[in-house]
Amino acid sequence: MEIAQAFFAASRGGDIGALQALLADDIALYSDGGGKRPAALVPVFGIERVMLLFRKLAQILAGTQPPHVSYGYIDGLPGFVTQEADGVPQSTALEIRDGKIAGIYVVRNPEKLRHLAPTALQ
Repeated sequence: MEIAQAFFAASRGGDIGALQALLADDIALYSDGGGKRPAALVPVFGIERVMLLFRKLAQILAGTQPPHVSYGYIDGLPGFVTQEADGVPQSTALEIRDGKIAGIYVVRNPEKLRHLAPTALQ
């Protein structure tokens, strides 16, 4: 779970150097907003493209933190669930290979997360 905590801290805190150190060169990021929440429309492959995305997100999210975060396993992968500022949950699961994050799976689609009661994240 340490890698999930380090990823959360670096990605949400804007520490781009620390974030890049956690990622494999052939990283793949998949996100699902279900057309209801912002998300990448296609998978993002490679450390350069993933880092570009996180740099842009750091600018957009500067100074904001989700009100709640819960660490655990998601489909057997270390990760976390956050309750975002708009009250909607988001899950992030991390595939680990050789000590680095090789896959990031973000679900933002509220229909796929409705089983997560808001009180479960508090």
